[in-house]
Amino acid sequence: MPSLLTTTQAALDGERILEHCNSRSLRLTRYALPELKEDIRKGYLQRAVDSECHPSAASSYLNWVKNLPTATLIHARLEARLLINMAGSVLENAGLNIDRYGTAYIPGSAVKACARRAVLAALRQWCETNEKPTTSDDVLTAACASFTAPSDLLFAILRVFGCTDLEWQDFDTEDNNGNDLAWACAKQWPTLRDTTRAALNATTGNTDEAKPTRRGSIAFLPAYPGKRPLADLELDVLTSHHQKYYSGDLPIATDTENPIPVYFPAVAARAEYTFALLPVGQLDATLLGHAKSWLTTGLTVFGLGAKTAAGYGYFTNITPEITERQIKENAAAKLVADEASAKARQEAELATRKAKEAARAAMTPEQKADAELADRAADWGWIKSHLSKFDKHPPADQAALLRWLNGAGRDRWLNEIKPEATKGKKPWSQIIGTIHAAKKTHKIDLP
Repeated sequence: MPSLLTTTQAALDGERILEHCNSRSLRLTRYALPELKEDIRKGYLQRAVDSECHPSAASSYLNWVKNLPTATLIHARLEARLLINMAGSVLENAGLNIDRYGTAYIPGSAVKACARRAVLAALRQWCETNEKPTTSDDVLTAACASFTAPSDLLFAILRVFGCTDLEWQDFDTEDNNGNDLAWACAKQWPTLRDTTRAALNATTGNTDEAKPTRRGSIAFLPAYPGKRPLADLELDVLTSHHQKYYSGDLPIATDTENPIPVYFPAVAARAEYTFALLPVGQLDATLLGHAKSWLTTGLTVFGLGAKTAAGYGYFTNITPEITERQIKENAAAKLVADEASAKARQEAELATRKAKEAARAAMTPEQKADAELADRAADWGWIKSHLSKFDKHPPADQAALLRWLNGAGRDRWLNEIKPEATKGKKPWSQIIGTIHAAKKTHKIDLP
């Protein structure tokens, strides 16, 4: 299958385009060379692995997810290499889910399947043994902890993941196909099917719906890495020792064939992925809690992606660690911001003070006295005390007070000082005479 039309390739300088292409996604898809084998394939894939990655887009996505008010987040560290979308590529067994900026992400469908796989395994164990997993050493205990009966668990599964009419068909044991819910319920399927179907129908009032369909209540968003190792992708190898046997050319597998290494890219271990769960429609904290528990079990017990049986794709839940880290980072960022704000405020105050000092240095004595009085004018207690000693102030200060009473303090003069002095109230009655005398001396009229 050609990955790039011949005419397009020619317009882009032919095969020389690969000398200039540093995009992982283009090298593994659009500009891929499916015909490459062995060491030549290895070199081509190594160039793709070593190509540039621009995590800024992933950071923007993670910041958006973390700020969603109804999102539930799980942070998990990849403890082994991860293989996602291995078969979905132009290059056989060499695909990864890589966005256009070079970041390996986990699609929401894979995240949802991981959670579903875990809870179905828990339901299967419960139905087969007729005993709910409860012991601390049972890895499926957490998936069943909130439920009292298998029917309750099955009902929650259908509400979280949704269902189509296919969810109600039986499982064919001989041919090993059919409904995974029927497989999970084992011999209890007929009873649990009828009970759960009735419960689902009761939520809508359709009591006669034989195969009810529902959309899921939880959205499983794509997972992106936040913190990642320096080399976020690595080259892995699978060596086939019996190619002719597997292709049918030999009746038995012998050790006479030459091993053929097949190279493929993988996500390196130690990357820290953020998984986000969102309610679809009205928030249901209970269902969100179930989905979180099942996904955590799936990631840590069953793994995610291809070759989990060989140890790939397993995670450790580090949500508490990340939460604590974020609290510390937020506190440190707040401290830095507060210090920067305090420094900026001090610098602004210093600049204002210097500007005021420079302005006052150019003022006349009268302007300076008025400015100093204006600085204190908002404090009526201080102004009142200062006015009450009017007769003790030097002439320049008295003139400044008179100008204030004729301007900013006009209302105080008309509505308080003058009326109360007339009524003989102290301290205004004691200084009113001095004020009138000063008016004449400084030739300043008061209203």
